[in-house]
Amino acid sequence: MKAKLTGLFLLLGAVASNAQNSKVSLSGTRFTYPLIEKWITEYKKTYPKADVQLASNAGESVTIQIIAYRAEPTAFGNDKQIIPVSRFALLPVGNEKNPLAEKAIKKGVKKEELKKYFLEDPEDALEQDKDAAKYQIYTRASKVCSSISFASYLGDDAENIVGKGITGDDKNLLEAIKRDPLGITYNNLGYLYNLQTREPLKDFAIFPIDLNSNGKLDKDEQIYGNLDQLISFLEKNPTNKAIPTENVYFITNRNAENEELKRFVSWTQHEGQAFVKDLGFVGLGEVNDNKSAYVESNTLKNKN
Repeated sequence: MKAKLTGLFLLLGAVASNAQNSKVSLSGTRFTYPLIEKWITEYKKTYPKADVQLASNAGESVTIQIIAYRAEPTAFGNDKQIIPVSRFALLPVGNEKNPLAEKAIKKGVKKEELKKYFLEDPEDALEQDKDAAKYQIYTRASKVCSSISFASYLGDDAENIVGKGITGDDKNLLEAIKRDPLGITYNNLGYLYNLQTREPLKDFAIFPIDLNSNGKLDKDEQIYGNLDQLISFLEKNPTNKAIPTENVYFITNRNAENEELKRFVSWTQHEGQAFVKDLGFVGLGEVNDNKSAYVESNTLKNKN
């Protein structure tokens, strides 16, 4: 009898262990959550028994950490791998009454001008150009994915962006410039455009970037009035350097024995790309399965 009970306990332990190994929880960069939630919903339509969810508590141990900036391969330890799953873009944006907005909308803004706005103290700019000083920069109070990526585009570090630091999340940057007619900041496309109409949000003026820096917006640069047109440009020009773009990454254990994790990551890189555009993200492009972090698992293919 004792032997039978021992065997039963071992079996129950194995079942519990397998259940634990098939759970996938995610946490990280908050502006990606609408996309992550959409992915989870669509994934479960195909695999209804899958246990995949966003972590409910900030300190909860997770299977996948989400970041949205470029990190060194070993930045999170040699036992971790950093896997690209989507792309996003950032644009400079101001209050619609900002004195620089009208000029920017007509002629575009050059990258060198953005460096001056975001990296130079307005008081220093005042000595050289009084018009250029008619603005107030808002940035995140701490180094986060959006500030790191935008500063990297400018060739600098996030802590060197001048202006008022805003706590909270990236949506709070828009709230700050909405209250300040001189306000300028940066933000991702999903927050800058109405995802239903695909037009820029009211009360704000997106600063269109002059892609070839010739001092005007040529016909092929007039892509900022419609979200789909802008994303189409970014997808057709994956090596674009004029508009700040970066990947969304999943960080996972390199040797994780979690088949659901492997399948979910592979699904996001392939089938999941069909949903990124609707939420203001940019397609990852073709993924070579031989180079992809995970491939479809035959073990799980018919499990659910």
